[in-house]
Amino acid sequence: MKLTMRTKFIGGIMGIAVGAILAAYGIQGFIVYSGLSGGGVGGIALLLFYIFKLPIGVATFVLNVPLFVLGWREVDKQFVFKTIWGLAIFSVFLDLFAGIQPLDVQDIFLGALYGGVISGISSAIVFHFGGSLGGTDIIAKVIQQKYGVPMGTSALAINGVIILISGALLGPKVALYTLVMLFVYGRVLDLIQSGVPSKSITIISDQSEALVDRIMVDLGRGATFLHGRGAYSCEPKDVIICVVSLPEIGRLKRAVREVDPSAFMIVQNAGEVLGKGFLSND
Repeated sequence: MKLTMRTKFIGGIMGIAVGAILAAYGIQGFIVYSGLSGGGVGGIALLLFYIFKLPIGVATFVLNVPLFVLGWREVDKQFVFKTIWGLAIFSVFLDLFAGIQPLDVQDIFLGALYGGVISGISSAIVFHFGGSLGGTDIIAKVIQQKYGVPMGTSALAINGVIILISGALLGPKVALYTLVMLFVYGRVLDLIQSGVPSKSITIISDQSEALVDRIMVDLGRGATFLHGRGAYSCEPKDVIICVVSLPEIGRLKRAVREVDPSAFMIVQNAGEVLGKGFLSND
C-alpha cells in the first residue's frame, strides 16, 4: 500500500513537471512570440517583460511568493506544495525557452490559437495531478473557501482587470487577441477535464422493459428505472434514465422509435460522466 501511494506521488510530481514544461514552451513559443498578454500573475509578468524587459520566469516566481504565504495558511498544504513544485519548474523553463520559435507564425490569431491550445493542454495535465502553476488559482481557492464565491467567477474578475490594463498599455488589438487565446485555453481545458460531452437521456414509455433490453443489446449501455406516475392517467410508469456518448445518440433514437414510437424522450447535455464506460472516478 505504501509503495502504491509513493508511486502515485512520484508519478504526480513527474506529471506536474511535464505540464509545467509544456506550458512554458507554449508561452514563449507562441504567446510571447505573438506579443500577446495573459491573465493572472502570468499576465502581469508578461507586461513587466514587454515594458521593462524583466525575465518572465523570474517575475512569475517573485510575484507568486506572497500568494504562497497566503495559500500556505488558507489552502491544503499538499496543493500548495505541488503548486510550488510546478511553478519552480515552470519559471525555470520560461527563461530557458526565451526566444524559441517552433513555428514562424506571422499571424497573431494563429499565435493566440496555438498558445491557447498548448496552455489548455498543459494546465489540464497539471490540474489532473492535483497541482497548479500558481497565480490566481491560489487567490480564487482562498476566496472560494472564505466567501463561497466559485473559483471561475473570481478568476474571471481578476483576469478581466489585468486584460484591461494590458489593453491600456499594449493596445486594444493585443487585448482582444488575448481574449481569444484565453477563450481557446478555457475550452481546451474544459474538454480535456470533462471529456467529450455525453448525453443524459430520460425516456417515458409504456414499453420501458422492452426498451431497456434493446438499449443493453444494441448499445451495450445500462439504464436505471425510476418509478413515476402519469399526471393525466394517474397510472404508474417506469421512467428510464441512461447516459450515452454522442456517436450513440442516433442508434438510441432509432431503437426508441422502433420499440415505442409514442415514447416521450428528453435529451440533455451531460458535461461530465464518471463511472464504468465513461471517465474513471479514481
